[in-house]
Amino acid sequence: MTDKDLKRLRRDELLEMLIAQSKRTEQLERELAELRLSPERKAEYLAVIEGRARTLQTFIAAFYDLSRIEGGELPLEREQVDLRRALSDQLAASYGQIEEAGLDMEVELADGLPPVWADSGAAARIFSNLLTNALRHGKDALSVRLYRAGNVIVSAFSNRAEGLTAEDAAHVFERFYTADKMRTGQSTGLGLAIVKALAERMGHTTAARWEDGVFTIEVRWVI
Repeated sequence: MTDKDLKRLRRDELLEMLIAQSKRTEQLERELAELRLSPERKAEYLAVIEGRARTLQTFIAAFYDLSRIEGGELPLEREQVDLRRALSDQLAASYGQIEEAGLDMEVELADGLPPVWADSGAAARIFSNLLTNALRHGKDALSVRLYRAGNVIVSAFSNRAEGLTAEDAAHVFERFYTADKMRTGQSTGLGLAIVKALAERMGHTTAARWEDGVFTIEVRWVI
């Protein structure tokens, strides 16, 4: 059996887990409906069941996507992409989440940037994952910048992340890595791994650093 066969087998197993979890959730909901509990208590238990099911579904879907990206099986169509527009669209789509997080936003998107070769859907997902990560783990303020540096365009997401270390920054792109200071019970530890895998599939690079309590993640898009 080849490595490719093994990867496909793992993905098939993950899909089976997802289906089994969905059936188990439905079963628990039926059993819960038969218990003699107050409506409030039932609603509380149901929320816990559904929350755990969503977390597992999110994890399995993310792992499945990551395995396809790393295995070169996720189709990507390279085209000229306007990163300023793509990032602006993502920020607009996430306005409600940004408001809810209560972070002070600083956005600097340079004008006149040239397009880069990328898959538009993959670029959107990279920005979505980076923004989700910053909103989930950031403190007080969030800085989003897009600028040119020589022959690359840099998209940089920076936020206060007290308690992290330079060592944490060196590992954030590894699958399942969630530093203790970053855990919220909602993270799969795969979002940034997907960012790195997508960027590299398109010929671009990623970097992360921690300086004076500020955590920054960059994607460097080759022009």
